[in-house]
Amino acid sequence: MNGGTAWIAAGWLLGFTAVNAGLYAAWWRRTRDERKFLRGVRSADADPIQAAWWLGGSWSSASPQQERYAAEVAVGLLVLAEDAGIDRDGRITVPLGRLGRHGDPVLAALVTLLRRHKGATVYELLTDPRFQRFRKVLRSRRPPLRRWFGSYRVPALTAAFVTAFGMSLHAMLTRHGVPGLPDRDPGWWTTAWIGLWAVLAAVAALWPRELSRPWPRFTRNCRAAVARALTGMSPDTSRRVSISSSKPSDPPAPTVVADAKPRVGGD
Repeated sequence: MNGGTAWIAAGWLLGFTAVNAGLYAAWWRRTRDERKFLRGVRSADADPIQAAWWLGGSWSSASPQQERYAAEVAVGLLVLAEDAGIDRDGRITVPLGRLGRHGDPVLAALVTLLRRHKGATVYELLTDPRFQRFRKVLRSRRPPLRRWFGSYRVPALTAAFVTAFGMSLHAMLTRHGVPGLPDRDPGWWTTAWIGLWAVLAAVAALWPRELSRPWPRFTRNCRAAVARALTGMSPDTSRRVSISSSKPSDPPAPTVVADAKPRVGGD
């Protein structure tokens, strides 16, 4: 690589590096509060209700920050503590004589409201105005984290394309050949830029996808915390909780049979 080509490459690659450094600085600034929160919970086990909020569901591909799964886990904890029961139809009730004095405000509110309103399903807990207090306390446990990583890969890939194409066009216009080729014809840059773009795009693709879940370490900790908290829950109870969170199906509409018209005349 001659001196002119080296200076052209260095300038464009420096620009590509600056774009990625700027993206990293923006990510660092935007996630300052989130990183502060994660440092605060790193030393202790994750709270299972808060962890359920972040996980969004029991399956690994669930969308994060879903209220329904947090309510399901709260109900599961209450059932495991034998402060509530759940029948085959998914209705949750508090047995007579159970005080359910919990230090956790979510579980305390849940016991109080279930006793006052003679039970409910998870679906009713999330939709019925009578359980607004429970939803308010539950939402206070939502982790202050964004659901998706954010758009950083697309700008980085765009910068990779501009760098590869701009560098090649610059070298071609200044009549510099492609390094490593015996033929010094600058026209080879019309093809060589594609390989250069592939290399830079691979570097830019190290940024996570826009809709990927951030903070994978916290996600693993949350999954372990929920699994520990619900240890001992039977598959049947888990199925009943799942039924309880589903919207009840509407009853079939009654069939209206029109009155038969009297026949006019005779045979």
